Amino acid sequence: MAVRKTSPAHAEIIHEGAPDVIAQYERSMAELEQIVARMEQGDTTLEQSLKDYERGTQLARQCEQALKAAELRIDALSLPIEPEPAAPKSKPAMPPADAFFDV
Repeated sequence: MAVRKTSPAHAEIIHEGAPDVIAQYERSMAELEQIVARMEQGDTTLEQSLKDYERGTQLARQCEQALKAAELRIDALSLPIEPEPAAPKSKPAMPPADAFFDV
């Protein structure tokens, strides 16, 4: 039977929190798109633009972290399948010492 070798950290990435990471990424990206659209209109005050820029930077970092987590997950899932280690070969039994001598 072939097994996929993954580190405990990779196993955690694969199995834990993935839906949360994806949902958080989608929420952050949607909010970031709204901020960009608002800033592109140019109808906000300087103070609001600075707040939007700050929030946009935070959201961009969150998205980047989520993408890195997804990349780690893909890397862990893409590891080559390695065969199970074979059982150690036993050494042949040595013949008794008198088998080497004519008696």
